[in-house]
Amino acid sequence: MSEKIYCGSARVINTQYGELTKVSFHKDDINKIVKYMKDNSSDWANLVVKEKREKVEGKPTHYLEVDEWKPQASQNETNQPKSISEEQGDDLPF
Repeated sequence: MSEKIYCGSARVINTQYGELTKVSFHKDDINKIVKYMKDNSSDWANLVVKEKREKVEGKPTHYLEVDEWKPQASQNETNQPKSISEEQGDDLPF
């Protein structure tokens, strides 16, 4: 498993419109995300917002991590059952 990529911080703030999550990125955080996208030939980066275990008053309460999960296409294709039409082929009686 590769090393986790942490980027940005967040905090939940109360407003007259309810709770909002305010997310902040430093340019180094953005560069980490861009590097991840280049290294993985991807146009997208999925981030997960996680709550910190130990919160400090006045400091961010959440952190962000790049979600590096990828489906394993080879396993999914081999483990899925074939549909009836795939098993019978195109030899339909009509």
